[in-house]
Amino acid sequence: MFAASAEARESEPGPVLTESEAVARALRRAPLRDTLEGDVTAEQGRGRAAGAHPNPQLAFTREQTFGASGSREDYLSLAQTFDLGARRALQGEAGEARARAARREGEAAGLSVAAEARLRFHEVLYRQARVRTLEGWGERIEQALTFVTRREQRGDAATYDRRRVERERAVATGRLETEQAALERARARLQALLGADVPAPGVTGTLLPETDPAELPALRASSGSRPELLALDLRIEAATLEHRAASRWWAPDLLLEGGWKGVDLGSQGRTDGFLLGASLSLPLWDRSSGLAHIAEGEARAARGRRALLESELDGELAGARAEAVRLRRAAAEFHERTTEVSSELVRIASAGYAGGELGLLELLDACRGATDDSLTALDMAHAARRARIELDRLTGVGLP
Repeated sequence: MFAASAEARESEPGPVLTESEAVARALRRAPLRDTLEGDVTAEQGRGRAAGAHPNPQLAFTREQTFGASGSREDYLSLAQTFDLGARRALQGEAGEARARAARREGEAAGLSVAAEARLRFHEVLYRQARVRTLEGWGERIEQALTFVTRREQRGDAATYDRRRVERERAVATGRLETEQAALERARARLQALLGADVPAPGVTGTLLPETDPAELPALRASSGSRPELLALDLRIEAATLEHRAASRWWAPDLLLEGGWKGVDLGSQGRTDGFLLGASLSLPLWDRSSGLAHIAEGEARAARGRRALLESELDGELAGARAEAVRLRRAAAEFHERTTEVSSELVRIASAGYAGGELGLLELLDACRGATDDSLTALDMAHAARRARIELDRLTGVGLP
């Protein structure tokens, strides 16, 4: 009989994955890396563009008049604009904050992918164990059929007994075929997450969590540092910086210009000198009011989303932990109570039928009961594992 908390291994040839290997392969997929890193790169580029200094302007001008008293004046100058309100610096800082937020959001997406990989991994593990349990049931029925057929040939058993065992074998075969189809589906879903170039994997691992999760205060502390929350903090910071930049509309831009001036006076000769200039833009109207409203709205929305997410995580955490603890303990207790009893019933029924003390129905009932106990133990272990993965998803504990 299969032990729900024991190590389960795939007997078929081919690659065999552990849980950590499956998660690592899912996270290493090139399309996922391109998606996550591409968002970060794009935000970094926007930040650099927003904080970039304007290029200096090199200008050449010639002024010329004609006639006896005509003259020619040449100007070569270099001009540079300076942001006296440091708006571009603030916008650049906001861009850097958004890039860090994108990286945190990528980490959150990675956590979701890791959790999904774990769910699909344990689905395959669960289906493999069910297939082995049903195969064991079929083997016991085959043994019973061989024994009954021999007794029928000796005249010690009725044809009804053999036909009854054959019916039981048909039921077992049907359930096994159904479970094998479910296993193929689970493997395909895991393979789709790992990449089409990865052969359909077998898996090895432990279905039932070995220990209870950490206590609630530690889980709350861990959930407070989830990447989604940190990303929203950075989005708030970026919007605040952009609002500060937009609020400095009153600070003018300073344009400094310097260069060379040459004057050709014809017969009177030529003279050279320099030119200097400075100009300020006049901030008579607030042209950044729209940007300030946008930044204010983004900050407000980010604060709202953060508060909602934090409240949701805090509300779900206690229930998710209680579910994970109760299901794990219930699965462990059920397995401990039924393993020895089911095996003992099968042994007693087999010996009793061989000795003529028990009938065939008692033997088949013991075999079916042992199988049902094993399947129930697997169902409970799988439910406990899914609850644990959901708890880990909420807190980020146990995920890369």
